[in-house]
Amino acid sequence: SLLMLVAVVYMYITAGSSDFEVLEKFAFDPHVQTWLWLAFMASFAVKLPMWPVHTWLPDAHVQAPTAGSVILAGVLLKMGGYGFLRFSLPMFPDASHLFQPAMFALAVIAIVYTSLVAWRQTDMKKLIAYSSVAHMGFVTLG
Repeated sequence: SLLMLVAVVYMYITAGSSDFEVLEKFAFDPHVQTWLWLAFMASFAVKLPMWPVHTWLPDAHVQAPTAGSVILAGVLLKMGGYGFLRFSLPMFPDASHLFQPAMFALAVIAIVYTSLVAWRQTDMKKLIAYSSVAHMGFVTLG
């Protein structure tokens, strides 16, 4: 995502390195951490997919062949969660703590709302898509 690219470039200019081990140890200002966290989260939320930026997923599942849909649900969606847990939380601890209540609320909404939407689906691929969004809500809670 463009937002993450801008954040990584800013981090490189500020910290003088693009090594994630160095960036995790670098003490970014709490105000800067907030903006960097938002940029990373916006990027990972779309990939996760997280409610309310999940709308691409049902269309992708319906249009993809069955094998592609399986890979999408089984592997690719988890990459956003991994990126969020691996990079956003350790590099921006102050911002992560600040946004914890909002993330909790979004995750609960994702779980409840998309589970109810999945319950009403007649197309199996859409059911899997909405169910995947609900499952990623549980990942976000973690």
